[in-house]
Amino acid sequence: MKRFAFYGVVLLQVLFLAGMSVSYYAMDAFGQTIKLETAPVDPRDIFYGDYVILNYEIEMIEEKKWSGEIPEYGEAVYVLLEESENGLFQVVDASCDKMETKADQVRLKGKYQWHNEGQSVHQVTYGINRYYVEENTGKQYEQQREEMVVEVVVAPWGQKKIVSLE
Repeated sequence: MKRFAFYGVVLLQVLFLAGMSVSYYAMDAFGQTIKLETAPVDPRDIFYGDYVILNYEIEMIEEKKWSGEIPEYGEAVYVLLEESENGLFQVVDASCDKMETKADQVRLKGKYQWHNEGQSVHQVTYGINRYYVEENTGKQYEQQREEMVVEVVVAPWGQKKIVSLE
């Protein structure tokens, strides 16, 4: 009986890891690719190498696009994005409630950061602010400093990942 329980636990761990891998690669097949405007900053991590911190335009949400109550720091929020004429996705609506999407919209889940009453904006992060780049190329992204475009794949189940930085 102990042997059966041991093999059962090992099998569950293998299935869990396989499920994580499959969901990551399934995003490419089932997810929607969106483009977001960003500005890069170049730090370095001794374990992972060069990466670029990305600050997205969609992280600053105008107060008029916020629906409902103002959440506390770190609470989950949902943001509806829609493609604009220039091909970049912009915020349409944001709320603590999970909103339904139309055919041309994408819903991102984020974490609420703060509300600036003076500027009438809300700050939200999406967990896609780090993009690891080839060794010794981070400075080139930092020096570029102009607005860049990031391609992000958003899966129907909410998972997201950066595909490229243009």
